[in-house]
Amino acid sequence: MAVVLALAGLLPFLLCTCGIVFFASGVPVPNLMMAFVFYGAMSLGFYGAVHWGLALEPAPVIVTTGADHTNRLRLALGVVPAFAGWVAAYTAFAWMPVAGVAILALAVPLLYLLERQGWRTGALPSGYMGLRLIVSAVTECCLLVVLVARLF
Repeated sequence: MAVVLALAGLLPFLLCTCGIVFFASGVPVPNLMMAFVFYGAMSLGFYGAVHWGLALEPAPVIVTTGADHTNRLRLALGVVPAFAGWVAAYTAFAWMPVAGVAILALAVPLLYLLERQGWRTGALPSGYMGLRLIVSAVTECCLLVVLVARLF
């Protein structure tokens, strides 16, 4: 179920990317770039929420030694992606949408790398990173395609 829902969660990225790339700027697709950036911001917040949820488990889910330190890191990793998403959304709204896309294009792989490091230390479930790799790769491809389409 998690795989199906995660892949379904990529549909807004894919649809917005296709709309941004294939429709000329004169086609009335109002605020498609903003919808794209806001969905990216919400996605970052969701990815962070996974870590928040792990930290709030009554007993350590995976890590048994150093759980307090791990939970502090999880709580931080639960908040920082949402903040990065907010910065991207606000930048897109207040300045220019493509700048918000650029911020997301930096935040998504950075979050993946941080999660991968946590996974290597045993702080994440074994199957989590495989799913996150797929979601992160597709998301990053969409972000980069939109950046290239709008900058060149």
